[in-house]
Amino acid sequence: MQVEIAANLQFSASVIKERIDTLLYTQVENIRSWRSLQVMQDITVGDIDKRASGALSELRAGKKALYKALICTDNSGRIVAASNPAMIGSTLPVDDRWQTIAGPSMAAVFVAPMERDNRRAIALRTVIPNAFGKGGIGQLFVLLDFSAFENVLDQAVGDGPRSLLILDSQGNVIGASSALRERLDIPNLRLENWTMPKTGVTSYVHDGTALGDGTLLVGAAASSQYQQLAEVGWRILMIEPTTVAFRPVLHLLWGLLALLVVTMTVGVWIASRLAGTIALPIVELTAFTRRFRQGDESLPERSSTATSEVAELFGTYVDMIRALQKSREEVVRAGKLAVVGEMAAIMAHEIRTPMSIVRSSAQLLERQPDLSDKERELIGFMLGETERLNRLVTMLLECARPKPPEFQPQDLHAIIRNVFDLLATRVEAARVHVRLDLESQPVIFDCDKEQMMQVLLNLILNALQFIPEGGRLGIRTSLDAGALRISVSDDGPGVPAPIRERIFDPFFSRREGGIGLGLTIVQQIVQAHGGEIVVGESAWGGAAFNMCFPLDSGVRHT
Repeated sequence: MQVEIAANLQFSASVIKERIDTLLYTQVENIRSWRSLQVMQDITVGDIDKRASGALSELRAGKKALYKALICTDNSGRIVAASNPAMIGSTLPVDDRWQTIAGPSMAAVFVAPMERDNRRAIALRTVIPNAFGKGGIGQLFVLLDFSAFENVLDQAVGDGPRSLLILDSQGNVIGASSALRERLDIPNLRLENWTMPKTGVTSYVHDGTALGDGTLLVGAAASSQYQQLAEVGWRILMIEPTTVAFRPVLHLLWGLLALLVVTMTVGVWIASRLAGTIALPIVELTAFTRRFRQGDESLPERSSTATSEVAELFGTYVDMIRALQKSREEVVRAGKLAVVGEMAAIMAHEIRTPMSIVRSSAQLLERQPDLSDKERELIGFMLGETERLNRLVTMLLECARPKPPEFQPQDLHAIIRNVFDLLATRVEAARVHVRLDLESQPVIFDCDKEQMMQVLLNLILNALQFIPEGGRLGIRTSLDAGALRISVSDDGPGVPAPIRERIFDPFFSRREGGIGLGLTIVQQIVQAHGGEIVVGESAWGGAAFNMCFPLDSGVRHT
């Protein structure tokens, strides 16, 4: 019981540590960026209080609740520019316990606590590089209002019984959640004899006299997702009195004991009333439940000896297990699509902008009249690779944020022929024999033409990857049983039965170099059109991708 609560405290402390570190690291990155602003070079001249101070004031204006002040000093330590012009000419009093946050070349940032206007603050400073020579021309300071960090603690614990502390590497308490701030002298509070991990997380029971409490359950976290913050050495402690932590558990224990007594009494009474035709199916169902918990997902057959009520219960339970299995698969699929979404957002931001610049530059170079054949070949490589990257990013975006279809009446057979016209060169090069077995009458299908072409293109291109030279590829359409059926089949190696359920999963690919999103996009489009797609075996022994669209989804003869 204590282990579970302690593990929860450890996890919560590590989460809060990540939030605190993210807040601090964001400001570290800001100061590294600001130090390179052109206006900072004005430190080398005498009268800079207007331009530089104005720039610092604008940087602070958007986040006054976070930044107490932004300050520039010369190499002698005199303030020469500040977001508050009244500070110009004075010297900034800062605690001398500076700690380094590593950075490239001269981009190191130092952090130290300080007191300003009777309020706690965190000071960040870094050297302003000389853009026209070596060394630095001064220092840039950012004074962070520590209440921003304490607000993170307050939001995390809310009105609950838990409390949070931020400690530096020496065991000094530099911040606490509101309940502790109201009753303790936080600036003078030291917990140097408490267990403080250098890395990772830990939990323990400790005497809480220093905090005005009894015995406390403590979760401590020190690890950070930012290696640069390791030297800062901040620790997060999440504490909860043991009397409060164990009270719900004790209540639950008494409730469970009472429930157990009632359950046993009712169970004995029911067991005495059961007969063979009722007990046996329930025993079988219980055995199936145990097997399912152990990983055996094979569904049992319905017992022929069960009464109608038990048989209905048995069937309902099996249906529930099937739904559970499907829900679990959908959760896994949703998780993969979430990863696709994150990747798409990152790649769209990080790749497309520089890729566009590279492509535009290559196109400008291509227009130069005096290029050699080798230079034109290299430029062709640049254009081809940027186009390939653009297709990759587009595919990720389409999978992560599929475009809703724009339904219009379309001739399905015309779409199919148009797709083969587009792929004629590739089909001819592969020496593949194409067979079209289409419904005798034209079929008008309410669909998004571009998306249906994409479905067919993906399926045909996928088939061409596996069909041997001289192989066969076929498309068949039919109207039967109240539905439109479209089948794309080949005589390739086919899809083995064990992986057919996974073939549409994101990132699942049987091709070397494939990213496994083509069939995922196909399934999304088919489902958006009200249909479903499954993979089976073709009449030639290869793969067959069979799509089915209900007639009420907009299919009709002309």
